[in-house]
Amino acid sequence: RSAYVRITRGCNKFCTYCVVPFTRGAEIHRPPEHIIEECKRLADSGVIEVTLLGQTVNHYRFEHGAAVTLHGVTQPQKGRAYAGAGSHRRDPFAGENVTTFADLLRRIHDEVPAIQRLRFVTSYPRDFGDDVLEVIRDHPRICRYLHVPAQSGSDRMLKAMNRGYTVSEYEEFLGRARAYLDQPEIGRPLMLSGDFIVGFPGETDEDFEATKELCARARYKNSFIFKYSPRPGTIAYDKMDDDVAEDVKRRRNNELLAVQGKISEEIHREQIGREVEVFVEGVSKQQRKRDGETKAQIRKSGAVTLTVGGREPMGRAADARAEEGEGAVQLSGRTDGDLIVFFDADDASLVGRMVRVRVESANERSLTGRRV
Repeated sequence: RSAYVRITRGCNKFCTYCVVPFTRGAEIHRPPEHIIEECKRLADSGVIEVTLLGQTVNHYRFEHGAAVTLHGVTQPQKGRAYAGAGSHRRDPFAGENVTTFADLLRRIHDEVPAIQRLRFVTSYPRDFGDDVLEVIRDHPRICRYLHVPAQSGSDRMLKAMNRGYTVSEYEEFLGRARAYLDQPEIGRPLMLSGDFIVGFPGETDEDFEATKELCARARYKNSFIFKYSPRPGTIAYDKMDDDVAEDVKRRRNNELLAVQGKISEEIHREQIGREVEVFVEGVSKQQRKRDGETKAQIRKSGAVTLTVGGREPMGRAADARAEEGEGAVQLSGRTDGDLIVFFDADDASLVGRMVRVRVESANERSLTGRRV
């Protein structure tokens, strides 16, 4: 009942640690009609949650006046570069003959009402306009969750990484996002996740302390934290010395994980006592272990495939217990803000459905509650 739909491929950013622009090429955007048609086919097959994919997903734009057709079929289009949110708050090419990312989100929401949840990843922070924030705010089935990698809290490191923004510009975006979308009073808090690289070439203790401070201020629900390792084919591999010792990378990685872990636990505990809507993804891993499944079986059952034409539903609840609908079971799912929730049910027939759960306990990784 959950699916991924790719809307753009490639990247124009050339971050010095990343191989994507060299292996996947420049940004290529699919025609909006193809994307919407795929979402409709997925909805017809029973999918109720769609996640739009792109390396820099908010760069999506399709200029219809420049569209190329082949044998009557509109072809994907190479994206053009433009100045970021430091100089504008809306797509500067928006107009009647252009489908912006904000337009695409609005159209999928309005034209495919069977999709109960619409998500997207991954966002590039500098180019995230208020037009997108407004669409998310005004369309209730678009999730209040943003994955916006920072990579470092040091301007010196961000420049070395060629990220294209400063720490203050990144935090300005987070402030705008929260001003538009953080509404816990109506049951819709904004949840953020981030990415960080520690031990990048030249990173000093002062640079790393700045990263810890940014992580603490940003208050992500979770962060994906990595130790830098040189990747052949990247600018950093060719031109920078990997000069941070492995033991220092490991220590910094663990320190940043500890900072994030504390914040994650605080955010999860703030949900205790609240009612949340949960998309039930399946039987929990703990339940599967109790049922005697192997690790390989558990991994396989959670696999999600990616379609191109929307003919194959992804993440279908191909679970024997769900099909049988028999026996008390612990289920797991996610909130609108991508928080993991566990709750007990009489059977697994709720898999693939939306349910209300009152949160009764929490830790840094998940919530546990009771169905309302």
